[in-house]
Amino acid sequence: MFASPDFEELERRVANGDRTAFNELQRAHFGLVETFIVSKTNDPRAARDVTRRIFNLAWQRIDRYPWRDFSFHVWVLRIARETLMAGRGSPVSVDDIEDDEF
Repeated sequence: MFASPDFEELERRVANGDRTAFNELQRAHFGLVETFIVSKTNDPRAARDVTRRIFNLAWQRIDRYPWRDFSFHVWVLRIARETLMAGRGSPVSVDDIEDDEF
């Protein structure tokens, strides 16, 4: 599902700062990341907002996206995991996530 020629082309474009390609990949992978957030926070109601923040952070870090080494969804899930788990252990409360981390 995630490794397709279409995604590979979008990933190349994202690595070059193409916001339209980023938005397409965000739409394609939003549910996956949201499900991951729910699994770590146990808060389905807040997961959508946290997922949006994760994608905003990913866009802010787009110059660090190693598109030749990682698929986009793997990279975004790593950002999500690192953000949620930064010094907190598991599971994480959404209330523990500071806005300045995003």
